[in-house]
Amino acid sequence: MIIKLNESEMALTEQAGKLRWQLARAANVADKVIDKDREPLSIDRLGVRAELAVAKILGLDFSASTLGIDSGNDLFVPIKGDRFITLQVKSTFHEHGNLLFPKTCKFEFTFAVLVCQRKEPNQFDVAGCIGVNKINQKKRKVDKGKGYTGWQVDRQDLAPISELWAWIQERRFS
Repeated sequence: MIIKLNESEMALTEQAGKLRWQLARAANVADKVIDKDREPLSIDRLGVRAELAVAKILGLDFSASTLGIDSGNDLFVPIKGDRFITLQVKSTFHEHGNLLFPKTCKFEFTFAVLVCQRKEPNQFDVAGCIGVNKINQKKRKVDKGKGYTGWQVDRQDLAPISELWAWIQERRFS
């Protein structure tokens, strides 16, 4: 599903990406960047934009300016009462990319969502999602070169985001 961010959203995510990068470096959080050929700030900015794209699709409150250091749970989706599910949003600059996780990932979220940057800088493809139990079945170890070895879930193993939406609604109203 293609999501387009407007000019205001692009500006806010630009600022939020810078803030996220600065906070993480000030806190001495180790950079877990997979794509070593890119500027780390551009990667943080892409991450914030991907989170906003997913929030827009799912109708979630998202304030790009309310940020801290990434805890591994990017979005919280209210289900029923005080219950939530957690989403890990993974982004890539590659339009047809796959879902990648560092080899140290603890998989402590409910679902992972892949968002791919499109040619237009304000357009994003929310390519699909996968539950943590299926990740453990589908993940495979990969060596992407440049010192990166980690986990990959192939794009074709992801479910459409509409299936996540249906799953959420079923739990909200059951």
